Amino acid sequence: MNEAGREQALKLRPVMHRLQIESVYSSSLLRAYETAEIATQDLKLSIQKDDRLRETHLGEAESLTHDEILQKFGPDSLIKWRSYEERLLDYSFTKGESKRQMMYRARTVFLDIAQNSNRNNIAVFSHGMVMRALTHIFGDGVSWDMHAFANGSVHHYVWSDENPDILIYKSKIV
Repeated sequence: MNEAGREQALKLRPVMHRLQIESVYSSSLLRAYETAEIATQDLKLSIQKDDRLRETHLGEAESLTHDEILQKFGPDSLIKWRSYEERLLDYSFTKGESKRQMMYRARTVFLDIAQNSNRNNIAVFSHGMVMRALTHIFGDGVSWDMHAFANGSVHHYVWSDENPDILIYKSKIV
């Protein structure tokens, strides 16, 4: 993580206090985990790593720039990848995870955390595509906007015993 990322994580500390976070989960990828460590350090809570919170596996597109992806996979590849149209949810880059696979994984882990935690206020540190997908799984969705799920953004979901198979997307907090 670079210095800008550390500053973004530090800015989350007062938010974590205001939200009265009682439990913390993180992707096992280093940037998300380090963000969780910095943002929740004052809370003195253990951070539970979960591989299911990892960013989408892009296969052969992993680590490529946008231009390199377009060159290797074609001019419409990013449009297909970013789309939440039903017909394109199974699109994936070679040897990568489809959006449908990632959405299933994200839904499973978030419901698992919500249903099996005995805490009311839980912080989950994950990645942009995973968080964006959750709004489509559990709500009306958010259009593809890089700023809606920028680094350091906080989104509020609610779970209840009355509807144990859903999370309700409330809003972006930060």
